[in-house]
Amino acid sequence: MDRTNGSKFGTSWSEENFNGATAFESMRTSFEDIAAKHRGELHESLYTFGGKTVLIRIVGNELATHLSRPFSHLQAPGENLISPQLTIDLWNENKPAGLAKTSWHKDLEWTEATLRSHEGRFVGQQLPHTHSCLDRERNHIVASIAWHDRIFIYERAKPLARPLLEWHNDQNVQVIHTGLVARNGKGVLLVGKSGSGKSTSSLACICAGLDYLSEDYVGLQRLHDGSFVGHSLYNSVFLETAHLARFAELLPYAIKGRPPQEAKSVIILSQVFPQRLRRVVPIRALAMLKVTDNSEVRFRAASKGEALLALGPSSLLQIPNRGLGVPGFTRLAELVEQVPCYAIDLGGDLQAISPCVESVLDEVVAV
Repeated sequence: MDRTNGSKFGTSWSEENFNGATAFESMRTSFEDIAAKHRGELHESLYTFGGKTVLIRIVGNELATHLSRPFSHLQAPGENLISPQLTIDLWNENKPAGLAKTSWHKDLEWTEATLRSHEGRFVGQQLPHTHSCLDRERNHIVASIAWHDRIFIYERAKPLARPLLEWHNDQNVQVIHTGLVARNGKGVLLVGKSGSGKSTSSLACICAGLDYLSEDYVGLQRLHDGSFVGHSLYNSVFLETAHLARFAELLPYAIKGRPPQEAKSVIILSQVFPQRLRRVVPIRALAMLKVTDNSEVRFRAASKGEALLALGPSSLLQIPNRGLGVPGFTRLAELVEQVPCYAIDLGGDLQAISPCVESVLDEVVAV
């Protein structure tokens, strides 16, 4: 549901009246003031997003602890803080600023508004507890988050998703709607519309020992030699709460959503399998997923047309890629043309998914 909620940071957060320059400057100034007053709660870390150096600064100890987890596998410790290619500044509205604490209401509805300034330079997003603004020219995101332990799990486990997706696309790292798992440095894209089994298959693969990069968003980059790599954005996995019982070993780590708005739960994989998380891998195959009534899991070769039809609509329409147009579609077509394509029929046996994906990799390596 899209809905705006009045004015904040000097502007109305509505499509008609959003002033991106005012919002960004007001938020940037607020962050700098709060960071200066609460230096003991200022946390700075370097990360690698889409092959680029990113500096994240967070004011608020609790906020820093929780919001760093979905990105922890992308951290680049010990590297120089000079000249990051993206700066992200966040602060906790509830604690360090000394502001009135935002109360939690169990009947609070999920709301979302994504806004652009008229010239396209600024992208703002308003969620129930989060306001964020991206300056695309300066490569700078500023955000305020009213943190508490019952924050919506999407805000918690995929923080700043919309501005980060926009930024990746600006860096020529096109965000696509797929899963991505790997073995021995070779990646397989798991493709399908929502409900096709990407999350379940990705979880089954990491539980069985494969490396993990995504169950949802992948940063697709074409290298100079024409090959493609996939970048991880988050290590969080969303799963229907009713399906958690299928992953008994992960139950202690599940953060359950708040029904009826959130039918899913989330698992932050850095809390479970940190050694199986990867930043980036070459893409060696594409596998379309389809849930079937068959008991067995099996795969077959698929045509390029089938693969593009499965990949294109989901990646160009469901996330903020509509503005990519022909170039975005062309890149997907080039990817499909380059890598072997398969179809995987998913039965009811979770343990059979990872061996099937590995069989795809074995076939690719053998070619």
